[in-house]
Amino acid sequence: MAGNKAAIKSRIKSINTTKKITGAMELISTVKLQKYRILSEKIITYENAIEETIKQIASSERDLDTTYLKRKDGKKLFFVFCSDMGLCGGYNINLLKLLFENIKENDELIIIGTKIYKQLKDRGYHIINEMTPSDKIDYFDLKKYSNMAIQMYKDKTIDAINVVYTNFINNVSFKSDIKKVLPLEIIKEEKYYPPILFEPSPNEVFNDMIPIFVENDIYRLFIESKTSEHGSRRYAMENATNNADELNEELLLAYNQARQASITSEITEIVAGADAL
Repeated sequence: MAGNKAAIKSRIKSINTTKKITGAMELISTVKLQKYRILSEKIITYENAIEETIKQIASSERDLDTTYLKRKDGKKLFFVFCSDMGLCGGYNINLLKLLFENIKENDELIIIGTKIYKQLKDRGYHIINEMTPSDKIDYFDLKKYSNMAIQMYKDKTIDAINVVYTNFINNVSFKSDIKKVLPLEIIKEEKYYPPILFEPSPNEVFNDMIPIFVENDIYRLFIESKTSEHGSRRYAMENATNNADELNEELLLAYNQARQASITSEITEIVAGADAL
């Protein structure tokens, strides 16, 4: 009985230690989630302004000469945004599942994040960048990869650029998704745009703005993925902490029952000894 109590007490101590870790990770992820949500809102505001100008040119000019709008079916390049560490629910698993459903043998990958890099490398997928931690990359680092991908598209080395990311729905809902960023699909809106003179020409302005828009869009999807990562980890750690509380209560009840049984047994032995005298 004493051994049983000691084992339960040891488990309670171990669970409390784990609970402190999951609670700390939940707090850190909550802070980072808020940070990335604010950054994401700022990026969306900037991107909407660029997109509005692009739509204005596309809606007013019928004879745009650009490779960025021409649809092609062929070799693709995939940006994949994953995490550097686990403990974030199905975040990375869902990304892999979506990627496997869409990638073909000759497609190329740029992976930002280290968690699934080696796994894809070992499977023989063509990854064109070195292992790049997602927690240490900034806009200018990601811009280098975006520029490289856009140049590959212009050189016709690839025919499309897709991004595999995690869509942030709310604090507890996240969905792996895939977006084609090139060739660009512009939905022309039937609304009045005031006439604007673009210099040197609408076509040149359009072709200059598309790479800026694509770079920003890729960065926006990266930030949204990081937001989802920390939201997913916060949610997973919250559940782990709650489970630790429930298990702790069950073990504490079992410990008290074992302790009570031990005391009862000792009293019984004392009474039996007294009767024997």
